[in-house]
Order: sequence, then structure tokens, then C-alpha cells
Amino acid sequence: MIPLTFYPAFIATLLSVTCLSRLAWRTHDKQQPHTLSELAATELSLLKYFRIVLWLCGTLFAITMYWFVVPRIAHPVLIAVAWSLEYVGNLTLAVIPARGKTMSWHTVFAQVMAVGMLSLAYLFWIGLPGVYGGLELVFSLAMTMLVILMATDRRRFIFYELPFIFLSHGSILVAALALR
Repeated sequence: MIPLTFYPAFIATLLSVTCLSRLAWRTHDKQQPHTLSELAATELSLLKYFRIVLWLCGTLFAITMYWFVVPRIAHPVLIAVAWSLEYVGNLTLAVIPARGKTMSWHTVFAQVMAVGMLSLAYLFWIGLPGVYGGLELVFSLAMTMLVILMATDRRRFIFYELPFIFLSHGSILVAALALR
């Protein structure tokens, strides 16, 4: 029987993809493109929505990561550290809005989260067997390409940012499936 700690990441993925895509779809302006965090910081109601999504989904992922994946995978300490970077970055950047005086701190925590996401995908690649490891390599390379695109094409940042986030979610789901 699969423990209940296996399932929260699947719920988090569904919520994250739906809610973050909805936020981007409703607020993206082609003339003045912004990151997802910057879009959320434009209105208090959007910022509250964004915070709830990040805190809820991050915590659901944490349940699966800390209590399902980490105890079952090779290199559990490295996986826990990479996940913790992602999780702490996620929670913190939700607190610090992407605007004005807090923008630089927000960016730091967003980058910490991104490093955790990318590190986790590569660690899953080396820690999972067979097809699962192969899928993780594909996710890792795609995420790396998206990081390069985010750094070089700021006008389309959100179009690289969302797939990066969603590939990270997929990476966690593949790891959970591999370890069930």
C-alpha cells in the first residue's frame, strides 16, 4: 500500500499549474512583460492569491518530499538540502513582494528557489534508476535551457519561467513514482 505522503505532490502540481497559469493568463501584458512575481505584486488581491498558491503548494510538495521521497532515495541528505533550498526560497519569496525596495531580496530568494529546483532535478537524475533517471535528465536539460533563455530574453521571461516551474513539479512527480 502506498502511504498518503505520496499523493500531496500530485495535488500540488494540479493546483500550481492551474492557479499560476490562470494568474499569468489574466495579468500578462505583452507591451510591458513582467515575471510572475511582479504580476502578482501589482495588486494586493493578486499578491494574496499568489502567496496562498505558493504556501499551499509548497507545503504539499514538502509533505511528499520530506516524508516520501527523502526516506527512499539514494543521497537523501543532498536531496533534502536541495529541496529545502527550493522550499525556503518559495516560502520567503511569497512573503517579500517583487516591487520597490524589496525587489532585490525577492530576486535573491527566487534565485535560491530556482537553484534548488534545478539541483533537485539533476540529483534525481543521478539517484533514480532506468527510465526514471532518463526522464529526470530530460527535465534537467530542459530546465537548464529555460534558465539560459530567462537570462538572455527578459521580454519573454514568463514564457520560460512557467515551464521551468512546471518541469520542476514534473521532476518531483517522476521521483515519487519511481520510489513508490
